[in-house]
Amino acid sequence: MQSRSSWVVIFLFTLLTFSAVLMFSVQAQQPTFTIGALDTPTGPISLGARLAAQQINEAGGVIGADGSTFQLEVITVPPTNGDLTSALNDLRDAGVIAVLGPQAADTILDNLSDLQALNVPVLTPATSDALLTADDSGLLFRTRASQINQNNALAAHLVEVLDLTQIATIQLDIESTERAVGFSLALSDFGVAPEPSLLLLQPDDLARLQSDLLDATPEVLAAFGSPAQAASLYRELRAAGWRGLFIYDQVSSNVFRENVPFAQLEGIVSVATWPTAAVDSASLNFLLAYARAVGAVPNPIAAASYDAINLIATALGQPGTLIDSLRQIDRIDGVQGPLTPARLGGGEMSINVAITRLNALGGSEVLARYAGTTLLPPDIPALPPGVDPTITPSPTLEGVFVTVSIPVQNVRSGPSTDFDVLGQLNEGDQREVVGATADNTWVVIDFRGQQGWMATRLLDVIGNLNDVPIIAPPATPTPNVTATPPGPVEADLIIDSAVVIPDPIIPNQTFTINVTVRNAGSNAAGFFSVGGTFPPNNAFINGTSPGLAPGQVQVIPLSGILSNTGFYSVSLIVDNNNQVFEGTVGEANNMFSLNYRIDRPIINQGAQTLNLGDTLDLEGNLVQGDVNWNANDELGLDGIFGGRIGLIGGFDYNGVHWDLINPQVIARDSLPRSELNPGTIVGVITADGNRGVMRVDFVNDTQLAVTYRVYSN
Repeated sequence: MQSRSSWVVIFLFTLLTFSAVLMFSVQAQQPTFTIGALDTPTGPISLGARLAAQQINEAGGVIGADGSTFQLEVITVPPTNGDLTSALNDLRDAGVIAVLGPQAADTILDNLSDLQALNVPVLTPATSDALLTADDSGLLFRTRASQINQNNALAAHLVEVLDLTQIATIQLDIESTERAVGFSLALSDFGVAPEPSLLLLQPDDLARLQSDLLDATPEVLAAFGSPAQAASLYRELRAAGWRGLFIYDQVSSNVFRENVPFAQLEGIVSVATWPTAAVDSASLNFLLAYARAVGAVPNPIAAASYDAINLIATALGQPGTLIDSLRQIDRIDGVQGPLTPARLGGGEMSINVAITRLNALGGSEVLARYAGTTLLPPDIPALPPGVDPTITPSPTLEGVFVTVSIPVQNVRSGPSTDFDVLGQLNEGDQREVVGATADNTWVVIDFRGQQGWMATRLLDVIGNLNDVPIIAPPATPTPNVTATPPGPVEADLIIDSAVVIPDPIIPNQTFTINVTVRNAGSNAAGFFSVGGTFPPNNAFINGTSPGLAPGQVQVIPLSGILSNTGFYSVSLIVDNNNQVFEGTVGEANNMFSLNYRIDRPIINQGAQTLNLGDTLDLEGNLVQGDVNWNANDELGLDGIFGGRIGLIGGFDYNGVHWDLINPQVIARDSLPRSELNPGTIVGVITADGNRGVMRVDFVNDTQLAVTYRVYSN
């Protein structure tokens, strides 16, 4: 006879088995939404997304707007050498509701029309500034801070926090042009011009550029481009005695780290869209979960992909389409920080940036975090469960003291940045104040046996500055007068202007861009070419010149054919084959940014006020009407005689173009009055089959005023 305890064990085992079967049955009955990841199975997009989906599913799934629950599935399909054709076919067959990736901006631009054809949101971690402007569908979203936000945060930190203005830049390859130029532009917004600003054209020139940097002795050097060249440059500068701040945006590169002595890695500053050293609770929870699940440390792309899945889950819980709901998310708190698609607009989801520095063990530490150019408060470390924060009383100090509140602060010989730097103090260093300026904006400390001046705004003050004596500042130093350097003795090719004919460009028809090139140097330039790679078709269009004498100007025509309407930009480069020697200055000014529009010809446009019952013929050919302001059944705008209408969200009237008026989307018979408000953009497929657009200028229960235009097919 079995004992009572045996029966209890059997009962509990049966109950647990039944519960597990029931749970599996419930999950099996839940609908599943599939999300595609254009990545390898072990890539950061795939792993970050799958971890987020796993956590959401284990917590019960996503709760839809109607209260139903469903599971998320992430399928990974890797691109093939940058070609997405096969991968996108697989995702289309799988019926994905959204796509994450790809990681590279070039891959997106090369396959943009195919990605748009999926007609689902595409969320990418690519940071190129030009990426979202190339998309005319409104389907493309960026899941982490763009390059311009990273550059702006770094410039703000150097100039406003560290009080550093003697900043040099060096570009080590052509591929890093956007990052290098963008950082220089960001510095200019803070009143700083990089000096010198160097460009490496040939590997053999690196030694000469190193010498130029050593002669300039900048406080800061920001390097962009090849990890191998950056490592060589940094190693040689340190060996020659340069002790300035080195900034490099690829410090995690194995090639860079393997070619820099380990002891010299400490102190290198970089920028990240999410730092692994963050100590806020969201970051620590993600870091721990990822490390446990994957057995590795996540990178910023994994964090962005994790956030992207949570954004999708939030949007799925809202009424309406997924694409509209993603745009309308006001804020969720992600691993990277606040994610605010509705506030940022244009497909941007994050402006969170971290400034980091390598420590003595090769890991990173967070110097500061930014939202755009806004410096955020320091992270608050997460506490273990059940532990209450305690406050340790500080010892009472007699006198007035200051504590350095930033990573490094300069101590100068007088109260302005015109005075020499005597040395530096580190974050947390504390000194007694022996005097101050009359307005207390600068304080004086005893620094190595002499008066050292520090800016008060960068310090934490303990005590009352009015209790210390006012110290008269020393005489302002006379700036060194440097003779104006003579103009370049080499040729110096510059693009002065570029004119598009016709404007806008008509798709699938030949257009011409007249590029005006000037030789601003003192030597003649021989044969050279000028051109660029034009989106959306990535068409390389080039023109040539037999040469230019000093001061001579020539108009060089570039002709080509593009398709896919929209708004685009291209970087035109003169001497793009490096056939003319222009010297350091000349080689740095060969780029010209051109914005252009591709669109179909307009056959009619105007404005009209419709009273109830009125019809509008957009073509104006008096053949038949296209829309009617109707009150027969429900007050609204109707398409008539086969005309179709639909809303175009996320664009203003001037931003609409022919391809955006997609017949698969503009397919409704009518729009009720409740959907028509001033500023609403309405796409129209006319009764004649042409594509048009209307903007609601005024509406009430009897009248509808619109501005409109209609395109030729």
